[in-house]
Amino acid sequence: MAGTVVVRCRAGHLFTTIWIPGASIKSVRLGWWRLQRCPVGRHWTLVTPVREADLTEDERAAASRVRDARIP
Repeated sequence: MAGTVVVRCRAGHLFTTIWIPGASIKSVRLGWWRLQRCPVGRHWTLVTPVREADLTEDERAAASRVRDARIP
């Protein structure tokens, strides 16, 4: 799983972010989770990747509308 992926924060917000396994530019890696800023709730939180196949069409659309900052 690499590139632009959908992630879910601990509050349940969905958004897209750049995910590069083994590297992090704008987040703190904690194993499979990452600590980063959620652009939906505007809070710091743990995020995890979500399989797009597990999302509804509405959830995929919502996640694609919100992207995190592209520059660290």
